[in-house]
Amino acid sequence: MRPVLIDCDPGTDDALAIFAALNSPDLEVVGVTTVGGNASLADTTRNALDLLEVCGRGDIPVWRGAAGPLSGEFTYAYEFHGAGGIGARLPAAASDARSGSADEAIAAAARRRPGELTLIALGPLTNVAVALGNWPELAGDLAEILVMGGALQVPGNVTAHAEFNIYNDPRAAASVFSSGVPVALVGLDVTTAVSIDRSADHWRGERSRTAVLARRILDTWYDTHPDFDRYDLHDPLTVAAAIDPGICEWRSGRLAVDSGDGPERGRTVLEDGDGSDRAAVGVDAVRALAVIGDLVQGG
Repeated sequence: MRPVLIDCDPGTDDALAIFAALNSPDLEVVGVTTVGGNASLADTTRNALDLLEVCGRGDIPVWRGAAGPLSGEFTYAYEFHGAGGIGARLPAAASDARSGSADEAIAAAARRRPGELTLIALGPLTNVAVALGNWPELAGDLAEILVMGGALQVPGNVTAHAEFNIYNDPRAAASVFSSGVPVALVGLDVTTAVSIDRSADHWRGERSRTAVLARRILDTWYDTHPDFDRYDLHDPLTVAAAIDPGICEWRSGRLAVDSGDGPERGRTVLEDGDGSDRAAVGVDAVRALAVIGDLVQGG
């Protein structure tokens, strides 16, 4: 099994991604770190704990991370994700986050499995940037960072150029992209092509706890977003790409981001030439939906 640590800001699609990772026979989730983004740090941390507990995986440790970006404040997305960051009410976990910070947890996990650990980053990259800033040698310990973020050849979802996660902390993204760790970017170029509508039969099974909860989360989301007819599977596709990279078409190069405060803040580019980074530029949507659906359904 491939060891992974999930850095996230749950978030409805983060919840589905966590279900997919937990149900995968190919991934060993060694920990979860939280960051503000879709919701406040207090809410994302509580959501992570509750999600793991309801899945019967309260044994997986959770660490709190950054409440804000390297500079400024996060822009939250409660209007999209719903009350508390998920909308649907979850059974409350009895446990709390571990002591210590997310960046310390990332560093410790990488050192325990040098060259093996993949970091799956589903929110702003603040925790990852802090870890690599405090311990630059981690660049040699991490196998890869899989990032849900960016928009290369399509419009952003915050501005004309910027995707939400990158826009929320472009300085952190710039730091991570220049760290020397291989980064695989799964951005809006592919995630907006993988979506489901409310009637998706494949998502209505009840063969596992994750299946039932996923349906509840999605039904709540659709109930509160009557003008939406489809739900994009941004974070679940990122987890699916970690399991089966062949779902996506990749282009190699060097990732860079506009980290200033001008009109192109958060704009992500893949520069041609030698580089250890790659970005998803195409996706087999039918195959991706089948993989994600099977993983989220579990059982």
